[in-house]
Amino acid sequence: LAISTIGLLTLALSYASFRVRRLRPLLEGTPLVLIDAGRVLTENLRRERITLEELESEVRVAQLPSLDRVRWGILETNGKISFIPAAGGQVLVP
Repeated sequence: LAISTIGLLTLALSYASFRVRRLRPLLEGTPLVLIDAGRVLTENLRRERITLEELESEVRVAQLPSLDRVRWGILETNGKISFIPAAGGQVLVP
């Protein structure tokens, strides 16, 4: 009974998220910017409980040598961090 209930709730929430666009941010979340124009947004890191060391580790996994080479870092809704490298290795501040 419990497994069936959980399965039905998962299916219902998935269908509601698919059909009702306004529910998507509530059910799935929204991407969060962690690095903007080469600057680490410490408030967003703190909110998501990510340390600077963990962020630097993810930058290295993405085959970027350091945070200096990242224009934007975005925490996606699936929990992965996407990095957009700076043009020519230099961070361009708008």
